[in-house]
Order: sequence, then C-alpha cells, then structure tokens
Amino acid sequence: MAKYLDFLQQYAKHLGDPQGVSETEIKAIEQQFNVKLPLAYVEFISIFGKKRGRILRNYSSEVAYLAQNRKDAVKALGSMGNGTFTIKDSHFFFGQWQELSSYFFDCEQLEDDPPVYVLDAGKADVFKPSFSQLIREELNKVLKFDGVIKK
Repeated sequence: MAKYLDFLQQYAKHLGDPQGVSETEIKAIEQQFNVKLPLAYVEFISIFGKKRGRILRNYSSEVAYLAQNRKDAVKALGSMGNGTFTIKDSHFFFGQWQELSSYFFDCEQLEDDPPVYVLDAGKADVFKPSFSQLIREELNKVLKFDGVIKK
C-alpha cells in the first residue's frame, strides 16, 4: 500500500493521542457508504479514525461523524435552494467545520490521493489539491503552534 501520510511518523509526539480504526471497520465504512475509499484517507482513519488527536481537530472528522456530516451537507445545500450543486452518492463527506462548511472528495474518481472540495454557501470548490496536502498543512499548523516551525 502506498504511504501518502508517511511524513506524520517523524512528528508522532506532536499528533496528540489519536486512535485509528481497524481494516474491518474501514471495510464496513466502504459498505455503509457504498464507496471505495482513497488510500490516503484510509491511512488517515487508520491513525485518526476514532480519536483525531491534533490533526483536523476542528473538522468533526472522526468516523463516528461520517453519516451526520453527509446529512448536514445535504441539509445545508437544501436550505440554499438554488440548485447550483448536486451531492452525488460518490461524494464522501469526511469533515465539517461549525456546520457551515463541509469537506469531501469524490470516490467516483478512484484516485488514491484525491482533491479535497469544500461545500459552502451552496457551491463546491477545490479546497486542496490532494487529501495528503490538507493533512500536511494541518500538521504544519500544529508544528508552528508547538514552535517546531518558526512562524
């Protein structure tokens, strides 16, 4: 398996106390949402799936939130009522920020490290060019806070 998040290993002491999900739990998530999860995301939830530690800590990113994240995205989009964006079954909502912005990737693309989109105010835009880039930037925020990287 490719290692998209290998860069996290050298900073383990800065990650907090994450807890991952098992391979069996990952397969159950794929069945529940009828998708094939990207490898970069599989690596992420293998480390942070049950308890997120310090990465994406403001995103409601634990697997326990996945169904609610999707419901909230559908609800938010429905309240906009303008029909500029349509949520597809292949859109996987892995995170949410303050019930305002929903973060997802499109599993239909079958990319190992897909672009991340943000759904906000009824429209979806590319947020980061890849999931691993999002995690790298989140790690950099933690490292800056910890004084490892100069501000």
